Amino acid sequence: MACKSIISHIQAQAERVIAQNEKLENDLFAVVAERDTLKVQMREQQEEIMALKAEIQRLRLAESLGGNSADKTKSRARINQLLREVDKCIALLTKKE
Repeated sequence: MACKSIISHIQAQAERVIAQNEKLENDLFAVVAERDTLKVQMREQQEEIMALKAEIQRLRLAESLGGNSADKTKSRARINQLLREVDKCIALLTKKE
């Protein structure tokens, strides 16, 4: 009689462990799905941040071109710097060929 009691107790514990395992697996799938959703949202927000930073830079440039002489001087210096960088890139590309 004691053997049946021990077997039924072990069987109940095994069923409880199996149920907990299934619950944990379901929780894991939910967390993984949430993580994937958050990764997508983060990527979209990073792209939006980059676009907004570029827009800010364009607006600052446009504002400085239409501003006072000190702003125009800064703008011209920035444009000259960008042109020098482009020239360096072109020179590097032509060297590789």
